Amino acid sequence: LVPSSPTQHPLVYFPTPTSSTMLAKCALALALATGASAFAPSAMRSRALSPKTVTKMAGFDMEASIEKTKEMRLEHLEEQAMYALKLAVENHENPVFPNAMIAGDCVITHLLDRLGYLEDGKVTVMCVDTYHLFPETMEFLDEIEKHYGFKAKIFAAEGCEDKAAYDKKFGADLWMEDVEQYDKVCKVEPFQRGLKTCNTDVMINGRTRWQGFERAYIDLFENAPIGGGLAKVNPLAYWTFEDTFDYIAKYKVPHHPLHAKGYPSMGDAKDTIAIPGVGPVENYKVVDGI
Repeated sequence: LVPSSPTQHPLVYFPTPTSSTMLAKCALALALATGASAFAPSAMRSRALSPKTVTKMAGFDMEASIEKTKEMRLEHLEEQAMYALKLAVENHENPVFPNAMIAGDCVITHLLDRLGYLEDGKVTVMCVDTYHLFPETMEFLDEIEKHYGFKAKIFAAEGCEDKAAYDKKFGADLWMEDVEQYDKVCKVEPFQRGLKTCNTDVMINGRTRWQGFERAYIDLFENAPIGGGLAKVNPLAYWTFEDTFDYIAKYKVPHHPLHAKGYPSMGDAKDTIAIPGVGPVENYKVVDGI
């Protein structure tokens, strides 16, 4: 029912349809009907871009141009990272690089070698062995030590020279029984002890902005906190995961063998899983030629 005037029901008023509103509705319906063919499956297929779409436009090869711009970007990132490393190493007494042998750390290792800092010993490389790493990880460390000509300082749970000693002192199942205590014993304490033992005054690390919100705004350099602490240099701060593997492919950088099996990162074997074929991990196929 339509009230004869809005005063009958002041809070609910429905105007009587007019010829102008009906005409507008008809026009809208006609427009939708005539335009519906644009959304038909055949039309969508004809508009869809395929991998073999012609790439020459306006007189240039788009694919070649994309590759060229990626090369330019990587060259800039390399120059920037080496500049950061030079400033850090040349202006501190004891630069230390905690190397976890993940992809980014492999890139930094290669950059340090290009700068001659591994051969001359200006940078100390340290590693933390949690005694729960993949067997391939410490084997890979041995390989890159020989390849680049350095010797890493290895730190583990205090008072434990090997896994057997660790199991006897803390128990083989500590990581299941008390994960916080496990992290403290096997990761945090050895890491902090390593930095202290090496008299570190600047720490080189592979943190990047894509690694979560807390790192989204990091820069190449971080000053030591007032009252004590370490200065940090983040040479890969502005790199993406793809940039890292583009660099590895470009220079054939030695990298962890498990990357080829879909492991994007190398932590403890007990809680690190492979995700083959997902996102940037596909770049492993490019790196390894498989």
